[in-house]
Amino acid sequence: MVREALDAIVAGEAVSAGDRVVLKPNYVEPRMPETGVTTDPRIIEAVVEWLQELGIRDITIAEGGDTAEKTDRAFRMVGLPEMAERRGVRLLNVFRDQRVEVDIPGASSLHRVGLSRTILEADCLIDLPKLKCHCMAGVTLGIKNLMGAVIPNKVMMHRQLHDRLADLALVLRPRLCLIDGLVGSAGHETAGTPVKSDLVIAGRDVVATDAVGCLAMQVDPLEIRHLRLCAERGLGELRPESIKVVGVAIEKVCRDYQRHS
Repeated sequence: MVREALDAIVAGEAVSAGDRVVLKPNYVEPRMPETGVTTDPRIIEAVVEWLQELGIRDITIAEGGDTAEKTDRAFRMVGLPEMAERRGVRLLNVFRDQRVEVDIPGASSLHRVGLSRTILEADCLIDLPKLKCHCMAGVTLGIKNLMGAVIPNKVMMHRQLHDRLADLALVLRPRLCLIDGLVGSAGHETAGTPVKSDLVIAGRDVVATDAVGCLAMQVDPLEIRHLRLCAERGLGELRPESIKVVGVAIEKVCRDYQRHS
């Protein structure tokens, strides 16, 4: 399923053999993927395998969840240390990475932020979020998943969350986004109801990919403010009628994800 999605968007054009590639999954809490909360490690390994077949050798899986300790536990719970060793790639808890203070020109709220150097300096950032709702952001997909690069204090992001997510997206620009929709989470990002959707959504435009993710949850992407702000800044396409969807039609795979109110 992952390879089919990557081929459909001609993803190989987005990476080069000499790139430093960073994969950014979602491990906000130490929960198994079947709960709908965290990225399925099979998705990650499939992307790693694809990259290595393209001749890419500098690959890092990097994430910073709620805390450093919870991130470590999440990694162990889903078997990422073993997978990283087996594949010969680096696994990084970004709470232990060097922090870089970054000014964001043109920001409306997040004018300066501390980011993981590894994620910030990646030649190719591949965003691997989970298909799920969020109690504050409406949805947590590719743009919201970028918050994992913020260290050490993510709490400040929740003040004016939509504005700050759009500001963060000015700095972190994924070349590819693959949403793990095998099992998503309806109603809440960590305490929701698992929904078996059996899909992977891939795109080279993170805003458009998030828009399709919204539609797969029967959410109007134009209702998600941080996505509207990103689109207004020219960071991607949000209008469903302007997004080319290949593969299975959205109408055939969408499920009813009741957002938390």
